[in-house]
Amino acid sequence: MLDHLRHAFALSYLRNGGDTLSLQRIMGHTDLTMTKRYVAYTLGDIKEQHAHASPVNKLVPVKKRVVSERCVKH
Repeated sequence: MLDHLRHAFALSYLRNGGDTLSLQRIMGHTDLTMTKRYVAYTLGDIKEQHAHASPVNKLVPVKKRVVSERCVKH
């Protein structure tokens, strides 16, 4: 039961913006090897994090890209 709670906490912490190094300290692990046991990303988690952190997505907002494309077509 305790392992399940630790795993759920670790996933929730990371999904809410926490990083693995601080999670390692919070959980009391001496290295990231143990922390990785509690961290299992799904494909959706990885895609969401990439979309959130990608520098390319920060260059031009989506709405401006769509407006620019419409202007070029006319």
